[in-house]
Amino acid sequence: MSNIPILSVEETLERMSGDRELLASLFQLYIDDAPKKLRSLDEHVGQADFYQVERIAHSLKGASATVGATRLCGLAAELEQVAKAGLQERLELLYREVTLTCDQTLLAMREFSEQI
Repeated sequence: MSNIPILSVEETLERMSGDRELLASLFQLYIDDAPKKLRSLDEHVGQADFYQVERIAHSLKGASATVGATRLCGLAAELEQVAKAGLQERLELLYREVTLTCDQTLLAMREFSEQI
């Protein structure tokens, strides 16, 4: 997945008619919400609660797609499928990758927003 960009800013801006301030506002909402999702994922991964992991991963996938967090969207989709299949070992590994990628994504969003 490392060849997939962290953020697809240009594509997302196209969907928003080039409104950089709107995108920065959406990024801020995402920055506020994503850590809550990760904390919830951490709790449910630790409990092997596959249903809740699947549900939260689905939500993270949708939010990531909306703001152009391309790599995280793909990982969240994969996490959703792994949870659906009940694959505990893969779930834990993938969760760590989601967490790292989310941190990178939030950093990129903050950097973009600082330029506005």
